[in-house]
Amino acid sequence: MGAETVIDIGTVIERQQTHRFGVLLIVAMGVMMMTEGYDLAAMAFAAPALSRAWHLGHGVLGPVFGAFVFGTMIGAFALGYLGDVIGRKRTIIIGSVVLAVFTLAASHATGLEQLLVLRFLAGIGIGGVVPNAIAYTTEFAPKRWRATWVTLMYTGYTIGSSVGGLVSAWLVPKFGWQVVFVIGGIAPLVTSAMLWFAVPESIRFLTLKGRHAEVARIVARIAPGFVVEPQARFATGSGSQGDAHGDARDGSLRLLFAGRLRALTPVLWAVYIANSMALFFLGSWLPVLIESVGLAPQQAALVSAMFQLGGTLGGLALMRFVDTRGAIIITVLPLVGTPLVALLGTGLPGPMLVAAVFLTGFTVVGTQFGLNAVAALVYPTALRAKGTGSAVGIQKIGAIAGPVIGGMLMAAHLPVEQLFFFGAAPVALVAVLAFVLGRLHRRRDDAASDNTQSGAAHVA
Repeated sequence: MGAETVIDIGTVIERQQTHRFGVLLIVAMGVMMMTEGYDLAAMAFAAPALSRAWHLGHGVLGPVFGAFVFGTMIGAFALGYLGDVIGRKRTIIIGSVVLAVFTLAASHATGLEQLLVLRFLAGIGIGGVVPNAIAYTTEFAPKRWRATWVTLMYTGYTIGSSVGGLVSAWLVPKFGWQVVFVIGGIAPLVTSAMLWFAVPESIRFLTLKGRHAEVARIVARIAPGFVVEPQARFATGSGSQGDAHGDARDGSLRLLFAGRLRALTPVLWAVYIANSMALFFLGSWLPVLIESVGLAPQQAALVSAMFQLGGTLGGLALMRFVDTRGAIIITVLPLVGTPLVALLGTGLPGPMLVAAVFLTGFTVVGTQFGLNAVAALVYPTALRAKGTGSAVGIQKIGAIAGPVIGGMLMAAHLPVEQLFFFGAAPVALVAVLAFVLGRLHRRRDDAASDNTQSGAAHVA
């Protein structure tokens, strides 16, 4: 009986011809994320017309928004776990179909209680798609391009969130608030079908599950020059970043806190919560706070739009530095962002205020892009969807707390300058936590490199 060759799948990924397959993967996942981003903002864009149609007062829809956020938290944990069991691609499609079904159902809602339940269930779907999409993209990307691929893919999410505004402006006056949810339901179904046929299951997941024939077919597709012997087997070796803990085949939740992850996971969760608190505090109250500085409502809305634009560009600018410098580079953005947030309430003149809001988005939202890329790099293949899902889910604590705390501070009638000083506090905390995360992650990479140098590339 001849010797069996075992191929480290990380070696194959590093040698892939990324120009064709990589573009296909990023575009396919980016379009999928656009539909998810659209549905994330759908309720906000439907709310004005819905409130008029149902004769609702201000704030009545608050519980509906809260139910959706709570649903995304549940979905991130539950479908993050499922992604490590049945596969990233399959779970992304399941989550998208769940989102589509209950979003379409929302277009036929006749009361607040019904709408609340439907948005909660739709939130479960969207909550599960995001971490699995991050994990999926990471597992096909060469090490030198991982943060770049994830950031480019995730940009679809922010673009999709903006598309709802166009739908609201063009179609709601003619077709009513229901059209927002009809489009939000049909789009995930279309993109799910596209994803099913366009791209394969995660190559690292298939390798972990021992589905060698499927892995060989993907290898032939992404690295046609890589020779695979008929009896070859594939493994997620210690040479692959993110797999330094081995296969971790049982995939249990306790492994998120095992070994070096004992410190990494809590710090990752903490920095996610802190940045999410700052992000949603500013995203929710920035138009009101800017208006309080003295701008007209329409001008305040336009200035606030610079926040998201700056954030997208910040994420794109950061991605290559994360790939080349590691997780610790994320520290730079919140360090710059802390004084910028504090300056927003000091009565800056118009052009300077626009620039400050843009740069605030560049740093705060850009940090979120960087965290999404790093989260998937922290965990081994067997835990990647679960680990990323837990981080994405736990950040909802900050997403809920940020707007609530902001509302409490505004209700206390504090000066605008003090409100922005409070908003700067979690950004400063992010800088500290991001530095700690970067140091921990660098030590983990150093240990993985040591293991790689002492390991064998092939096993007889």
